[in-house]
Amino acid sequence: MYRPCKTIIATAVLSLFCGAIAAQDAGAENTLTGITVTGTSILPSSVENLPGSYSVMTREQIEARNPFSIIETIREIPGLHVVSEDAAGTHLNIGMRGLNPRRSSRTLLLEDGAPTVFFAPYGDPSSHYSTPIERIERIEVLKGSGQILYGPQTMGGMINFVTRPVPTNGTAGSVKITGGNNRYYDGHFNIGSGTENGGLMVDMLKKSGDGIRTEHNFDVQDVALKGQYKFNRDQRITFKYSNFQEDSRFSETGLTSTEFTSTRYAGTFANAADAAERFTMTRNTTQVVHEWDLNADTKLSTQFYYSKTERASRRSREFEVEDDGDPYAMNNTAYAVRPRTYQFFGIEPKFEVNHNTFGMQNQAIVGFRYHQEKIDRKKYDLTSLSGAETENERLTADVKAMSYYAHNTFFTGDWSFTPGLRLENVTSKKVLYGDNDNFSNVLSSLETTKLQALPGFGFTWNGLNKSTIFGGIHRGFAPPRPDRDIAGAAGETLQNVTPELSTTTELGIRSSVLQSGYIESTIFNMDISDIVVQSNNVFRNEGKAQHTGFELAGKINFGELTGKRNNYYASLSYTNLVVAKFKDSGEVGGEGEDGYGSYSAGNRLPYAPKHSLALNLSYEDQQGLIGRVGVTHVSKQFANTDNYVGTSPAGYTGTLSDGTTQTNYGLFGEIPALTLFNASLSYSPKGQQVTYFVSGENLANKKYFSSRTNGLQPGRDRTVFAGLRYGF
Repeated sequence: MYRPCKTIIATAVLSLFCGAIAAQDAGAENTLTGITVTGTSILPSSVENLPGSYSVMTREQIEARNPFSIIETIREIPGLHVVSEDAAGTHLNIGMRGLNPRRSSRTLLLEDGAPTVFFAPYGDPSSHYSTPIERIERIEVLKGSGQILYGPQTMGGMINFVTRPVPTNGTAGSVKITGGNNRYYDGHFNIGSGTENGGLMVDMLKKSGDGIRTEHNFDVQDVALKGQYKFNRDQRITFKYSNFQEDSRFSETGLTSTEFTSTRYAGTFANAADAAERFTMTRNTTQVVHEWDLNADTKLSTQFYYSKTERASRRSREFEVEDDGDPYAMNNTAYAVRPRTYQFFGIEPKFEVNHNTFGMQNQAIVGFRYHQEKIDRKKYDLTSLSGAETENERLTADVKAMSYYAHNTFFTGDWSFTPGLRLENVTSKKVLYGDNDNFSNVLSSLETTKLQALPGFGFTWNGLNKSTIFGGIHRGFAPPRPDRDIAGAAGETLQNVTPELSTTTELGIRSSVLQSGYIESTIFNMDISDIVVQSNNVFRNEGKAQHTGFELAGKINFGELTGKRNNYYASLSYTNLVVAKFKDSGEVGGEGEDGYGSYSAGNRLPYAPKHSLALNLSYEDQQGLIGRVGVTHVSKQFANTDNYVGTSPAGYTGTLSDGTTQTNYGLFGEIPALTLFNASLSYSPKGQQVTYFVSGENLANKKYFSSRTNGLQPGRDRTVFAGLRYGF
């Protein structure tokens, strides 16, 4: 656990001091009501003035959809591309607007406004965890210039998982029991009690199943405690603690093309020795949010968050460029265990005020955050998963980040203009240890400091009937993952790799002219500089890329439109990534994250499908019956920067750009286009508090793979599950 430091104390004192001054200076003539940002939300209370595209999915929508996991929900939000990898849907791989989805490292993931979904937001922005969908109250997605209030990943967009609130009017809760094929079980229990002055809530989840392939079962559990207390009418505090545990035979390594075509993807994973593959993780997080309404127009909110994650993966094979012989060999001769520990905390005061500067209405937000991380990544080689461990690699990192941000929205007539600025000041110290004497030999150390200014500007125009035209431009920022920093002839030198930067512009319209529906359409362009690539065994900032496309989302209630008693809905989410290309040429490396070999200007970016579509048709009657059928489609995509072709499991089997001959490993080629059908049915009898439901994913039982990174990653086969949810 970290010790309090002078910086944290100074931050808290200064925030209270600024708040007290602002409370005295706030204009009495200000006619605006409400504060723009709440303690756990990333969206303003008046979304018509939000200078960017956004999406919201509520708990009611999620429960009507009855998805198997968070993955099915995310797939139906425009601009997002999800690569499924594990059976439970907890290891998120989300790409936004063509950014590489690997470990969601270029998409900011938040829970209740705090960056606690990642292992370490700056030092290792990877996600092997997602907030359980049973705990989610709503999902917020923001992709415009307004995201400069948050960080550190601000290139493509951000997702905030808002958890269920504590009851404020007595006791309330729910029980949910689900079962399905492949021995899938899911039990969820939630209970809370409170008044308008405060309360307490407990949430418990347990789920398990056989998973996707042989010896691939999963077992996860999540326990959360959430409370709130209202000191008086002006001050309130919310606290949350959660513990997540996973013990799964989830393999980070994929399959060869031969294994993919076998029954239940058995292959070598049916061997007794390989059955010891495992992924274990324990995750503890704490968050405290204090909100203080200094007066009707001024608010100070301060949040503290802490997270500690311990994870270990046991792999039955390695096939990296360091392997002997064929650098892409996928055999069972290089076993490994990768234990890692991540610990971070942060404190963030944020000051919000409505004022009348320059004779016009304004809303201002000013804040800063102190954030600190400690990372310890180890790797041990084994002759078998039951053999003795041999030290191979250890990387430690200490990261400190100070973030300062401010934006002000000017209102004049039907227009709003929002200039803003975020400053990221990141200091990092990394140490690379040798592979002998229990990592006592220091091979390389590196200290870096980066100060980056991230300006943004957005506007809205509400001059049309129930419609808003919006647009903006902002500078984006994404810190590199640590495994890109190790380079040199024997991987013994730490390289000074700086964050990736982007300039993102967008223009769109959202409208609810038809009271029975809404529509939002956005065109966007993202120019990225300083992409981290590998050239001659040295990682450096070199590459440039362009992402251009448009998004379309909408929903209409034909029943309401035609005056019917029952409701007939149609909803659509579509993304067309017209351009997703490299703008220069170079070499890349790493464990398949950015591809292998070379890339050329004009090549399509990997894992950037041109078309993504989600279409749902649903029916809702007066008796509590809800039926829905849906389809999701993703067009084919390249898996490698070289743009090797071939959609079969074997993919490209010729000579690679580095002269290596590819055979049946399946690491190179394309990801075929994929169309999946799903449906759900639920019934909530009138006058009762119980809901019965049945749902199915991949109803056509399509056999597919979603990634070639570290081998073929197969998707789930037909999954059908049913259950009941009782609310009280």
